[in-house]
Amino acid sequence: NVIAIDKDNNIFKSNYAENKKDLKILKSKGVTTIRTSKGYSVTGEDIIFDNQNNFIKSDMDAVLVDLENNFIYLENFEYSTKDGFFKSVGNIKVRDKNNNKYELSQIYIDEKSKEIIGTDSKAFLNEESFKTSEKNKPRVFSNTVTIDEDKNIFGKSVFTMCDYRKNDKCPPWSIQSSKMIHDKKKKTIYYDNSVLKVYDIPIFYF
Repeated sequence: NVIAIDKDNNIFKSNYAENKKDLKILKSKGVTTIRTSKGYSVTGEDIIFDNQNNFIKSDMDAVLVDLENNFIYLENFEYSTKDGFFKSVGNIKVRDKNNNKYELSQIYIDEKSKEIIGTDSKAFLNEESFKTSEKNKPRVFSNTVTIDEDKNIFGKSVFTMCDYRKNDKCPPWSIQSSKMIHDKKKKTIYYDNSVLKVYDIPIFYF
Protein backbone atom coordinates (compact mmCIF):
# COMPACT_ATOMS: atom_id res chain seq x y z
CA ASN A 1 0.00 0.00 0.00
CA VAL A 2 2.65 2.51 -1.07
CA ILE A 3 1.20 5.83 -2.23
CA ALA A 4 3.36 8.79 -3.27
CA ILE A 5 2.37 12.19 -4.70
CA ASP A 6 4.92 14.57 -6.25
CA LYS A 7 4.87 18.36 -6.38
CA ASP A 8 2.98 18.26 -9.73
CA ASN A 9 0.24 16.05 -8.21
CA ASN A 10 1.18 12.88 -10.10
CA ILE A 11 0.12 9.87 -8.00
CA PHE A 12 2.22 6.70 -7.70
CA LYS A 13 0.75 3.49 -6.20
CA SER A 14 2.48 0.17 -5.61
CA ASN A 15 2.70 -2.67 -3.10
CA TYR A 16 6.48 -2.26 -2.77
CA ALA A 17 8.88 0.62 -3.44
CA GLU A 18 12.38 1.76 -2.54
CA ASN A 19 13.13 5.40 -1.84
CA LYS A 20 16.59 6.91 -2.49
CA LYS A 21 16.30 10.24 -0.71
CA ASP A 22 19.66 11.62 -1.83
CA LEU A 23 18.77 11.09 -5.52
CA LYS A 24 15.06 11.91 -5.07
CA ILE A 25 14.16 8.59 -6.70
CA LEU A 26 11.28 6.28 -5.84
CA LYS A 27 11.40 2.88 -7.56
CA SER A 28 8.64 0.28 -7.44
CA LYS A 29 8.83 -3.49 -7.79
CA GLY A 30 5.91 -5.39 -9.28
CA VAL A 31 2.58 -4.01 -10.44
CA THR A 32 2.41 -0.22 -10.24
CA THR A 33 -0.12 2.41 -11.28
CA ILE A 34 0.46 6.06 -12.13
CA ARG A 35 -2.24 8.72 -12.30
CA THR A 36 -0.91 11.90 -13.90
CA SER A 37 -2.05 15.36 -12.90
CA LYS A 38 -3.95 15.58 -16.23
CA GLY A 39 -5.89 12.37 -15.53
CA TYR A 40 -3.96 9.90 -17.72
CA SER A 41 -3.42 6.48 -16.14
CA VAL A 42 -0.56 4.01 -16.56
CA THR A 43 -0.40 0.43 -15.30
CA GLY A 44 2.96 -1.33 -15.45
CA GLU A 45 5.81 -2.79 -13.43
CA ASP A 46 9.12 -1.60 -11.97
CA ILE A 47 8.48 2.11 -12.51
CA ILE A 48 10.99 4.82 -11.57
CA PHE A 49 9.70 8.10 -10.16
CA ASP A 50 12.62 10.57 -10.57
CA ASN A 51 11.83 13.91 -8.90
CA GLN A 52 15.30 15.33 -9.51
CA ASN A 53 15.14 15.00 -13.31
CA ASN A 54 11.36 15.38 -13.56
CA PHE A 55 10.45 12.11 -15.25
CA ILE A 56 8.68 8.81 -14.66
CA LYS A 57 9.85 5.82 -16.68
CA SER A 58 9.92 2.05 -17.03
CA ASP A 59 11.60 -0.50 -19.32
CA MET A 60 8.74 -2.96 -18.77
CA ASP A 61 5.41 -3.44 -20.56
CA ALA A 62 2.76 -0.89 -19.64
CA VAL A 63 -0.78 0.12 -20.58
CA LEU A 64 -1.65 3.81 -20.84
CA VAL A 65 -5.24 5.08 -20.96
CA ASP A 66 -5.85 8.69 -22.02
CA LEU A 67 -8.86 10.99 -21.58
CA GLU A 68 -10.38 9.84 -24.91
CA ASN A 69 -10.34 6.25 -23.64
CA ASN A 70 -7.62 5.18 -26.04
CA PHE A 71 -5.78 2.11 -24.73
CA ILE A 72 -2.07 2.32 -25.59
CA TYR A 73 0.09 -0.78 -25.11
CA LEU A 74 3.79 -0.03 -24.66
CA GLU A 75 6.99 -2.04 -24.21
CA ASN A 76 8.54 0.87 -22.28
CA PHE A 77 7.83 4.54 -21.65
CA GLU A 78 9.23 7.80 -20.36
CA TYR A 79 6.98 10.58 -19.08
CA SER A 80 8.16 14.16 -18.55
CA THR A 81 6.38 15.44 -15.46
CA LYS A 82 7.48 18.98 -16.36
CA ASP A 83 6.10 18.98 -19.92
CA GLY A 84 3.24 16.47 -19.60
CA PHE A 85 4.67 14.38 -22.43
CA PHE A 86 4.96 10.60 -22.96
CA LYS A 87 7.29 8.89 -25.42
CA SER A 88 8.04 5.27 -26.28
CA VAL A 89 9.68 3.11 -28.96
CA GLY A 90 9.18 -0.53 -29.87
CA ASN A 91 6.14 -2.65 -30.67
CA ILE A 92 3.31 -0.22 -29.84
CA LYS A 93 -0.40 -0.89 -30.20
CA VAL A 94 -3.29 1.54 -29.81
CA ARG A 95 -7.00 0.66 -29.56
CA ASP A 96 -9.51 3.52 -29.59
CA LYS A 97 -13.10 3.64 -28.30
CA ASN A 98 -14.41 2.66 -31.77
CA ASN A 99 -12.20 -0.45 -31.79
CA ASN A 100 -9.92 0.96 -34.49
CA LYS A 101 -6.43 -0.45 -34.02
CA TYR A 102 -3.02 1.06 -34.75
CA GLU A 103 0.44 -0.48 -34.80
CA LEU A 104 3.38 1.94 -34.39
CA SER A 105 7.15 1.89 -33.94
CA GLN A 106 7.37 5.21 -32.02
CA ILE A 107 4.80 7.23 -30.15
CA TYR A 108 4.61 10.71 -28.60
CA ILE A 109 1.64 11.69 -26.43
CA ASP A 110 1.04 15.32 -25.48
CA GLU A 111 -1.31 15.72 -22.53
CA LYS A 112 -1.77 19.46 -23.12
CA SER A 113 -2.98 19.17 -26.71
CA LYS A 114 -4.50 15.69 -26.12
CA GLU A 115 -2.67 14.53 -29.22
CA ILE A 116 -1.02 11.24 -30.17
CA ILE A 117 1.74 11.21 -32.81
CA GLY A 118 3.13 7.94 -34.16
CA THR A 119 5.50 6.73 -36.86
CA ASP A 120 5.46 3.68 -39.18
CA SER A 121 1.71 3.44 -38.68
CA LYS A 122 -0.56 0.56 -39.64
CA ALA A 123 -4.16 1.54 -38.92
CA PHE A 124 -6.96 -1.05 -39.10
CA LEU A 125 -10.25 0.85 -39.16
CA ASN A 126 -12.99 -1.36 -37.75
CA GLU A 127 -15.82 1.09 -37.18
CA GLU A 128 -18.88 0.51 -39.39
CA SER A 129 -18.88 4.01 -40.94
CA PHE A 130 -15.86 2.99 -43.04
CA LYS A 131 -17.51 -0.10 -44.51
CA THR A 132 -19.94 -0.66 -47.36
CA SER A 133 -19.77 -4.45 -46.99
CA GLU A 134 -18.89 -7.01 -44.33
CA LYS A 135 -15.98 -8.08 -46.54
CA ASN A 136 -14.37 -4.64 -46.34
CA LYS A 137 -11.06 -4.44 -44.46
CA PRO A 138 -10.41 -0.67 -44.35
CA ARG A 139 -6.81 0.10 -43.43
CA VAL A 140 -4.25 2.85 -43.78
CA PHE A 141 -0.50 2.33 -43.82
CA SER A 142 1.43 5.58 -43.40
CA ASN A 143 4.78 7.09 -42.44
CA THR A 144 3.17 9.15 -39.68
CA VAL A 145 -0.18 9.48 -37.94
CA THR A 146 -1.59 12.18 -35.67
CA ILE A 147 -4.61 11.22 -33.58
CA ASP A 148 -6.78 13.64 -31.64
CA GLU A 149 -10.42 13.97 -30.60
CA ASP A 150 -11.67 15.44 -33.91
CA LYS A 151 -9.52 13.94 -36.64
CA ASN A 152 -6.74 11.62 -37.68
CA ILE A 153 -4.02 12.86 -40.05
CA PHE A 154 -1.95 10.31 -42.00
CA GLY A 155 1.28 11.45 -43.70
CA LYS A 156 2.40 9.67 -46.91
CA SER A 157 -0.37 7.12 -46.71
CA VAL A 158 -1.89 4.22 -48.63
CA PHE A 159 -5.60 3.52 -48.04
CA THR A 160 -7.76 0.60 -49.18
CA MET A 161 -10.96 -1.17 -48.14
CA CYS A 162 -10.22 -4.39 -50.08
CA ASP A 163 -10.04 -7.78 -48.40
CA TYR A 164 -6.61 -9.36 -47.88
CA ARG A 165 -5.04 -11.41 -50.68
CA LYS A 166 -2.87 -14.49 -50.29
CA ASN A 167 0.90 -14.09 -49.91
CA ASP A 168 0.42 -10.43 -48.92
CA LYS A 169 -0.23 -9.37 -52.53
CA CYS A 170 -1.24 -5.79 -53.32
CA PRO A 171 -4.97 -4.98 -52.95
CA PRO A 172 -7.22 -4.64 -56.05
CA TRP A 173 -7.34 -0.88 -55.49
CA SER A 174 -5.71 1.67 -53.21
CA ILE A 175 -5.35 5.44 -52.88
CA GLN A 176 -1.85 6.76 -52.21
CA SER A 177 -1.69 10.30 -50.80
CA SER A 178 0.79 12.79 -49.42
CA LYS A 179 -1.78 13.53 -46.70
CA MET A 180 -5.03 11.83 -45.69
CA ILE A 181 -7.35 13.42 -43.13
CA HIS A 182 -10.17 11.50 -41.44
CA ASP A 183 -12.67 13.98 -39.99
CA LYS A 184 -14.33 11.97 -37.22
CA LYS A 185 -17.25 14.37 -36.71
CA LYS A 186 -18.15 14.68 -40.41
CA LYS A 187 -17.25 11.02 -41.05
CA THR A 188 -15.42 12.16 -44.16
CA ILE A 189 -11.96 11.42 -45.59
CA TYR A 190 -9.96 14.12 -47.42
CA TYR A 191 -6.92 13.42 -49.63
CA ASP A 192 -4.06 15.64 -50.84
CA ASN A 193 -1.95 14.83 -53.92
CA SER A 194 -3.47 11.41 -54.48
CA VAL A 195 -2.97 8.58 -56.97
CA LEU A 196 -5.51 5.82 -57.53
CA LYS A 197 -3.81 2.47 -58.09
CA VAL A 198 -5.40 -0.70 -59.43
CA TYR A 199 -3.36 -3.82 -58.66
CA ASP A 200 -0.49 -1.46 -57.83
CA ILE A 201 -0.60 0.22 -61.26
CA PRO A 202 -1.16 4.02 -61.19
CA ILE A 203 -4.39 4.89 -63.03
CA PHE A 204 -4.85 8.61 -62.43
CA TYR A 205 -3.83 11.48 -60.22
CA PHE A 206 -6.28 13.73 -58.40
